[in-house]
Amino acid sequence: MQQKFVPKKVAPIQYFLRRFNAEAGRVAPGWGTTPFMVFMIAMLFLFLLIILQLYNGTIVLDGANTYQPSGF
Repeated sequence: MQQKFVPKKVAPIQYFLRRFNAEAGRVAPGWGTTPFMVFMIAMLFLFLLIILQLYNGTIVLDGANTYQPSGF
C-alpha cells in the first residue's frame, strides 16, 4: 500500500524560530506596544506629509533643483 501523504522536508531553522513564537496568541497586559505603534504611525504621516509638500512645491529646499518642463 502506498503512502498518500508525503511529509515535507524539515528546515533546521524552525527549531530556532519556534521559541520566538512561544507567546503567540497571548495579549500583553495594559496598553502593550500601542504607544510605540502610535508614535511610528505619526512619524510615517510626518514623512509622507514632507514628501508631499516637497513634491507640491510648498517647501523649497536651498540648492535643490526642480524640473520645470518648458514648452507647455
